[in-house]
Amino acid sequence: MKKKFNDIHKHLPPLAILLLTVTIFSCSKWDDYKKYTTTGEIVYPGRLDSLKAFSGKGRVRISGKLNADPKVSAVRIFWNKNADSLVYDIKRGVTGNLFEQTFQMPESVTTFTVYTYDIEGNRSVPVYVVGKSFGDAYRRSLTNRYITSVTYTAASDSTTISWDAPLATALYTEVMYPKNPMGNMVKIDVPVKDVKTGLSGFDFQKAKFTYRTFYRPDSTCIDTFATQFTTR
Repeated sequence: MKKKFNDIHKHLPPLAILLLTVTIFSCSKWDDYKKYTTTGEIVYPGRLDSLKAFSGKGRVRISGKLNADPKVSAVRIFWNKNADSLVYDIKRGVTGNLFEQTFQMPESVTTFTVYTYDIEGNRSVPVYVVGKSFGDAYRRSLTNRYITSVTYTAASDSTTISWDAPLATALYTEVMYPKNPMGNMVKIDVPVKDVKTGLSGFDFQKAKFTYRTFYRPDSTCIDTFATQFTTR
């Protein structure tokens, strides 16, 4: 081959020699490249779009939009430096375009890495999302809404509770009391904006009422937490 190339070299002008050399070099490099892509072109299935994480009580919800790639057959979620993962099959007729799964997670702030896979096992580029799971540590940090005073008005036969300002993440306070004269239990939900609550037909000097406050840790949380009942 070397002799033939030398023979050709003697009869070609310099420009033609340059072009021939580049062509041979390029083919050689292309052949080298093909050694590393013997299975063909690298395929990346369409990744999940609009990925979101919703916090919960000992759990996390992950949601995203499936793109139009018809070959996507599974979604896999990794965490804990890829030591833990969950796999979910995708069935277009059932799943539709929305992927949404809720799974158990110890109380933590966790970064999740999410891939889609096609039926041939090809994996998409990763997408990342941070999720929170709340548990006993968060619950122990909660306090019942404080009461500043309780008064009874005989003329209206009612008790008035005056409330202190609630914590920022409070949703409402649940109050339960026995209503006179039958003693049937009444439950009312007091919005956080209310500073006073009237309990009609109830005298706190003769009976007791109980209350507890509900919280949502953050705006994405799918669960609520409640304090222990306080009796007064």
